Amino acid sequence: AKNVFDAFRYNTIDDADMRKTEEMQAALNEGKDLIICPGEYFLNRSLIVKTSDQVILGLGLPSLIAPQDGSPCIRVIANTPGVRIAGIILEAAMMKLTPTTGTKNVDGVRSLIDFGEPEVEDDGDEQNPGVLSDVFTRVGGSNLDRNFVTTDVMVRIHSGNVVGDNLWLWRADRVQLGIDEGPNDPWFPLNHHVEEGECRVQTALEVHGNNVKMYGLFCDHTTENQMVWKGDNGSVSLFQCKFPCDVSSGYGANGYAGYVVDESVTVHSGLAVGIYSNFSQHEVMVPSAIIAPRKDGISFKYPFTVFLNGKGCIEKVLNNEGKAVNKDNKGPARL
Repeated sequence: AKNVFDAFRYNTIDDADMRKTEEMQAALNEGKDLIICPGEYFLNRSLIVKTSDQVILGLGLPSLIAPQDGSPCIRVIANTPGVRIAGIILEAAMMKLTPTTGTKNVDGVRSLIDFGEPEVEDDGDEQNPGVLSDVFTRVGGSNLDRNFVTTDVMVRIHSGNVVGDNLWLWRADRVQLGIDEGPNDPWFPLNHHVEEGECRVQTALEVHGNNVKMYGLFCDHTTENQMVWKGDNGSVSLFQCKFPCDVSSGYGANGYAGYVVDESVTVHSGLAVGIYSNFSQHEVMVPSAIIAPRKDGISFKYPFTVFLNGKGCIEKVLNNEGKAVNKDNKGPARL
C-alpha cells in the first residue's frame, strides 16, 4: 500500500498501478464480470463497461482513485442495459495531467462515474435496468493534497432506467492531518477542517436520463447545487443533504440549493427529503433548500429542513414555501 503521508509518492502513478488498470480493463473487454478485492486502485485511465449485464462488484469497499486527467473511474457506454455496479468507493484524484488517456468525458466535465454518455440517446431498459448499489464517492479525505484533489460532478447518469440504491456522495468537510500538522478547529483536534478552495467539487449528482429512481441518496458539502435532476419521470425515496460548511455568503446569493429539479421536467417525485445547514465560517442565507417547477406532475412528500449549528439560515423549504431555520428556530421546518 502507498504511504498516504508521502504526498508525492502517494500521488504518483507507477507501473504497478498501470498494470492493475490494464488487467481490470482486459477482463471487462472479455465480457467477464469484475470482482475487486479490498484495497486502493490508482487508475491511469477509465474502466470502460460496454457489455450488457456486466457486473463490477467490490468486496470490502475497495477504492478506485480516478485518473489524474479528470477522466471518470468508470464509464458505462450508452445503450448497455443491465450493468450492475456495487460495493465500491470512487475517489477524486490530484489533478496533474492534461488529457492523454482518451477516456476524458467528451463534454469536458470531470466526474467519478458516468453512466451513459453525454448527448447520446439511451432510454435504457425498463425490464433490465442499470443498477448502482452501495456506491460511495468522495473528494478529499485521505489525500493530503487538498488544493488539487478535485472533480466537477461526482456522479452523472445519462442513461434511462437506472436504479440507485444507497449512494453517499461526499465532499470532505474534515480530512486527515499531515505529520506534525495541527488542527485548525479546536472542536476537532484529530482532523483538518476543510476551508474554502480545498477539495473542490461543484455537484454530487446530475441526472439526465429518464425513468431514473433513487432509494437512499446522500449528497453532502459540494460547492454549488448539491443535486440537479434533468431527466423526466424520476423519483427519489429518502434524500439527505448537508450544505457545505466552509462557503462564503456568495453561496446563498447565487441561489444554490440542495435539491434542484430542472424547469424542463414534467414528472418527478421526492419522498422524505431532508436538507440541513451548518455554515461555520460565514453568514450564508440559502433562499430555498429545494427548487422545483410548479407543475401537477411534480410532487414532494415530507420535505423538511434543519439548522444544525453555525451561522446563516435556510429561508424556505420548497421554492417560496415553509418557515426559515436559523439559530433561533433550528427546526425542523416541514411542509
